[in-house]
Amino acid sequence: MSAQGSDNINQILGLVELAEDRSPTQRKFLYEKIGNFLIEDTHSFSTAEKELMTDILCRITSDVEHSIRAHFAKHIANKEGIPHDLLVFLANDEIEISLPILKDCGLLDETDLIQVVHTRSVQHQLAIAARSNISGTVSKALCDTGNEKVCIELLNNHTATINESELEFLALKSENIVPYQRPLLNRPFLPEHIAIKMYRWVSIALKEFISEHFDIDPSLLQVDQAEREETIRSISAESDPSQMLVNKLHRAGELSNGFLMKSLRQGEIDLFEIGFAKLLDVSRSEIQKILYSEDMQVIAVACRVIELDKAVFSTLIDLVSSIHEESAPLETEEKQDLIAFFTLLKPEAAARAIVNKSFINGDIRYYETN
Repeated sequence: MSAQGSDNINQILGLVELAEDRSPTQRKFLYEKIGNFLIEDTHSFSTAEKELMTDILCRITSDVEHSIRAHFAKHIANKEGIPHDLLVFLANDEIEISLPILKDCGLLDETDLIQVVHTRSVQHQLAIAARSNISGTVSKALCDTGNEKVCIELLNNHTATINESELEFLALKSENIVPYQRPLLNRPFLPEHIAIKMYRWVSIALKEFISEHFDIDPSLLQVDQAEREETIRSISAESDPSQMLVNKLHRAGELSNGFLMKSLRQGEIDLFEIGFAKLLDVSRSEIQKILYSEDMQVIAVACRVIELDKAVFSTLIDLVSSIHEESAPLETEEKQDLIAFFTLLKPEAAARAIVNKSFINGDIRYYETN
């Protein structure tokens, strides 16, 4: 064995012995000693020896002052040859310690960074968003947090790769989240179709910015009002809590007729309408036409399509009449006739009728749809 190898073994044995002493003074001395070994590397420690020192550091780190750990992390952030496990350990420490590692250490890989994004604080996410040359996969993980500060930090980081799908998503959000707008438009090589879409809702100053900085046919910048209103509706639907709940229940196979009735009885009209629309596979505006049509046969047909029980249908029409200001309560005979009509409906014929726009709009009667 070489003299250098023998000396290294003696040094390691001394460190192991020191690790048994739990006094704060000894822990501080040990941490600084190992730190100096790793930073200076004048002893040419082997990979196995460095890993042993890393294990000692990780075991005692909670007993060492913040300032010492932060000083150590700052000094190894740009060093080569530091054990990967130690860097990952420090990257997941409190933000005062992890900050230089997350921002500057080139030895952390994509998986390490994404794990920190998923499990650590917003401050950790901000540090990664400011990191040079992060990949599109890491940028997606940051966008998926939905945190405005993190997304803005990412957009302002012009060395970060951000996939077009994430840019389109943030651009769509920028109609309601104004602070996204300028950082988006300042992104190098922003696709022109994104700038065109944003032109519809940004301020006059940013409209001028788009006109000056993007080579776009002026005719493409004209705002189509109908398209703008549809965009607003789609954005509103995405962020609507009732819509989100209904979508979640539907995906889980838990959106039922029972849920509709419970929502209606509790006065949760939004949930009732959105849930009914989802079960019937129509838009919110279409379900409102159906539910509040002057021709009550329309709602009977819709209820037959979703296979509502006869007794439940009877309750539903009473509740719907009570929430629709323009609908007068049905007379007993009218209600009995409607229930009889509902009972005789064939599901296949009802399914054909409910997609007939003329029937929904009240232009034709049910018997004319088949």
